[in-house]
Amino acid sequence: MTSVPRWDVLELPVAGPTGLVFRHTSGATAYAESFQSDGGWLVRFSPDVEGVWSYDGGTVTCTAATSRGPVRRSGTTLRWADGTPYHPLTTTWFGRPDQWAAARPALAASPFNRVRLQASEAIEEQVRDLLSVEVIADIVLPPDEGVVHDLVVRLGAYRNISWCLSPTSPALTGDLRRLAELIAELDSGRHLISMHEATDPGPPWLTHLSVRSENLRGVSALRRDHAKPVFVDACGHEGDGSTPDTSLRPEELLTRIWEGTVRGAYVTHGEWYAKAATTPWSAGGNRPTGVVAQRLRLLREVLDELPDGVEPIDDYRDAPTLAVPGSYYLQYLGEHQFPDRTFSLPAGVYDVDVLDVWNHSVRRTRENVTGTLTVRLPGTQYQAIQIRRAA
Repeated sequence: MTSVPRWDVLELPVAGPTGLVFRHTSGATAYAESFQSDGGWLVRFSPDVEGVWSYDGGTVTCTAATSRGPVRRSGTTLRWADGTPYHPLTTTWFGRPDQWAAARPALAASPFNRVRLQASEAIEEQVRDLLSVEVIADIVLPPDEGVVHDLVVRLGAYRNISWCLSPTSPALTGDLRRLAELIAELDSGRHLISMHEATDPGPPWLTHLSVRSENLRGVSALRRDHAKPVFVDACGHEGDGSTPDTSLRPEELLTRIWEGTVRGAYVTHGEWYAKAATTPWSAGGNRPTGVVAQRLRLLREVLDELPDGVEPIDDYRDAPTLAVPGSYYLQYLGEHQFPDRTFSLPAGVYDVDVLDVWNHSVRRTRENVTGTLTVRLPGTQYQAIQIRRAA
């Protein structure tokens, strides 16, 4: 009997253009449509329930998972399918297929666990390569029904993808709604779906918002008003390009990413050094050559250690703060040069980190708190404070 781990890919040859209905012994069902490959017609299916699945022509046993599964929406946050919190840190790489081999090692060694890619003839290779290092591919789809149909049936069984419809003009917004419904119909993996720069983020087929914004303070209202995860997939590029979007100082991009993150959103990195000898990273370069990607390693470390249930709070209105009240606080001070900050905390022992975001340094102390804690700061920009109740 054929077997496949939960959330892995089962690939079956079929006689021609058709579809298979998979039925689990519990009554759950899933539909997968065929696509044409070099060797004939194939169906790909990713079972999400352990046990026996039957289909016209055979059965398959879904065994225990060897991964965390695909990413799912959980209110205004994200989780892997096994329930583990997911904290994406994204970069943009819109390169040609022939540029991918050179960029792949840089992505694997970077702090990014999500990358925005354009649909291309190399997209399946890219998805597989990223799957091997557990990186999500956010695939930007054109408003073309044939392309969307082919990519969804071909790639929908891979657990490490999400879909982003991209309008080429405002007049196509209605067509994109229809395409999003097509994705929801064909994608048995139930991956995340967004529309880039959507003016109407309310339809149920949009699992999250994908917005363009230079003002990261505004993401708090978006998150609150629409009760969905917010991705700022275009906030600007570090670089020396000829447009405002491609010529940000690295300090500005870094602070935008931290500001939006600590407000509970997910902010995408971009890099565009047009005067360098190599292709700009976000246009298909071999590796990031700026300074922001390296400085984001500190944020990656912080995100990897965030406790479950962390949410933005309004207790400190002059600085964005993520917290599990009483046990964990992360506050970003951005361009302010505060000499100190005072927190009201339950009595106890806390580990206090002063994070120099720009210089990638950490000053750690352990404090006994009886009601308030005053954290001394260096009085320079780009500082963050992390407070954790000691075990």
